[in-house]
Amino acid sequence: VALKHGMEYILGLRYKLRMMGIPVDGPAYIYGDNQSVLANTTIPDSTLKNKSQSIAYHFIREGVARSEWRTSYVNTHDNEADLLTKQLPNGEKRRGFVQRILH
Repeated sequence: VALKHGMEYILGLRYKLRMMGIPVDGPAYIYGDNQSVLANTTIPDSTLKNKSQSIAYHFIREGVARSEWRTSYVNTHDNEADLLTKQLPNGEKRRGFVQRILH
């Protein structure tokens, strides 16, 4: 469901950019570290357990099929978004993420 909300936000941003005359070509790339979620977005035969997941993933699958966005896996140890979404202890992983974002 969180992925669906993110995709709706991306659709809105792309629409606003086009309305301002900025061309938006090609798909948006979405990286995630949850392999089962990413598999559900790209494999049509995957089974979904409840109705809300089914509706959300059909929305995502349609966008993938239309080449509006592409989903891809990133290893959890290389996921820089964790710096902004999780409380990471001070250490090598945190310092590496900060350096990559700032430089």
